[in-house]
Amino acid sequence: MNRAILWIAVPTLTLAVAATAASKKHDPTKITCEEFAAQTPEGRTRVAAYLDGYSKSGKKVEEVGEVDVQRELDVLVVACRQDPKATLWDKFKAHVPGGKKRVKPVEMTCEEYLSLEKHVQPEVAYWLEGYDRKTNTEVEAAGEVDLERDVAVLVEMCRPTPKASFWKRMREKL
Repeated sequence: MNRAILWIAVPTLTLAVAATAASKKHDPTKITCEEFAAQTPEGRTRVAAYLDGYSKSGKKVEEVGEVDVQRELDVLVVACRQDPKATLWDKFKAHVPGGKKRVKPVEMTCEEYLSLEKHVQPEVAYWLEGYDRKTNTEVEAAGEVDLERDVAVLVEMCRPTPKASFWKRMREKL
């Protein structure tokens, strides 16, 4: 009987610990260069997108316009390796890396979001979340963000309402 409990309890506990570790939250404005350089390329993209949105969050929606996606982050990684204890936010404010493509996330419809490449969709979602942090009075400034969140739920949320504002639909899920 005790062995049976052990066979059930150990895997369950292991899964619970793994699930907790997988959903680590960070405050992107406090991530050090060292932590940024250690991220996966996807993690770097999400952090950079969030910070870019956050940097524009004081602007009115009409002033935002197009933003870069598919950023060239290698320059930022090199700069971070030269000063690993600096905050990424300081490096980012000094030099925001450019991107290969421009989109208008604030004005984007669900249909436009769904038409983006799958690797660009998280970048747009994190940009909007960063932008939303200061403009949404219900959300405290910066704070912790789940940088490993699966954006598949946003895709599924958009499918039935392609003409709806992606930002408004996203705010319902945050």
